[in-house]
Amino acid sequence: MQNQIYQIPQQNSVILVGRLTRDPELKRTTTSKSVCRFDIAMSSRIKDQVTGEWRDSDPTYVPIIVWGDQADRCNDRLKKGMPVYVEGRLRSNSWQAADGTKRSRLEVVASRVQFLVRIDASAQQAKNVEGAETEYVSDNDVMDDEEVPF
Repeated sequence: MQNQIYQIPQQNSVILVGRLTRDPELKRTTTSKSVCRFDIAMSSRIKDQVTGEWRDSDPTYVPIIVWGDQADRCNDRLKKGMPVYVEGRLRSNSWQAADGTKRSRLEVVASRVQFLVRIDASAQQAKNVEGAETEYVSDNDVMDDEEVPF
């Protein structure tokens, strides 16, 4: 019997819905390409096994990176606390800290960001998602790791 090599299909796709934990931060690469960073927080509803009451789980925080024209729109329209829908891919980022230790984290490079509320909505309208806006990124807008300005 011959050794068979099986190629396993790979998928790197992420869909998240959460709220911004801080205002977006916009920077530009040396080639003037926009890059916007923000973090979102997500939690789930879980049932306490002892009391039987429902509660929110501890939040999960995820860093998001958006490139190109979409980065400019995210910076202009998003603010801390706003809900967003994000589609993208996971990327591992590693660096050496000032103290010499090696650090790394997973982050999401967004291909689509959908604003789940209108920016000019009142607090009452903020609960409504009818006015949701979608932003897409093309492959031309996604940059290589070497061009990241921070």
